[in-house]
Amino acid sequence: MRRLKAFTLATLLELHPTHVTVMVHRARYDIPLSQEEHTLLQLLQEEPLVLLPISRDRCQLLLDRLATDPMVLEELNDFEDAADSSVSSEGA
Repeated sequence: MRRLKAFTLATLLELHPTHVTVMVHRARYDIPLSQEEHTLLQLLQEEPLVLLPISRDRCQLLLDRLATDPMVLEELNDFEDAADSSVSSEGA
């Protein structure tokens, strides 16, 4: 498996049979889904806030690569640390 390049996190807005609508920096994007991704997102959509890893070009979900790429885990940890800082909570 090739190493995952940079990604961003998007907020899940709407789940459709063939795609998911997400938001990144107040812009909406429609991203195509596989049947497996749709099934997983059906379970997750009940949560109040769902962040999804997507490619930087906002063209594909990266759910299948989360558990296997150390860079993803590092970026997620950085994101969690930033979310816990006082600077990010002031802007929310």
